[in-house]
Amino acid sequence: MGGGIPINAIEIIDAVRRHGGSFVVNDGKLLLRGNGPRLPEELLQAIREHTPSIMIALGVPMDRVVASTLRELRPNLPAALRALPDEKLHALVDWSIIAAWERTVQKMIDGNGAPRGGRKR
Repeated sequence: MGGGIPINAIEIIDAVRRHGGSFVVNDGKLLLRGNGPRLPEELLQAIREHTPSIMIALGVPMDRVVASTLRELRPNLPAALRALPDEKLHALVDWSIIAAWERTVQKMIDGNGAPRGGRKR
């Protein structure tokens, strides 16, 4: 890391530990514990931006991380989506991830000069 802003979950966890802090996951929420001085603002910002990946790095199962993230997002969703039960909202997220994956793969194929839907010859 070299003293800069941590760029991934492992670096963030290491930086927090170097500052005398630790993470705890309680009821699907990532909590920061420590007795030392307040963490630098750039590290706190990195924690906010990378909370789901930190939780995964700490061993929280993916479905619990998704559920936790959706709980935070739910109040900001349109009313029709807010009203959906968790399992239906999870299904929409799963389909969105699959669609995003397909778009990404297609962009990679297109970027390598391969015809859409086929291989480069």
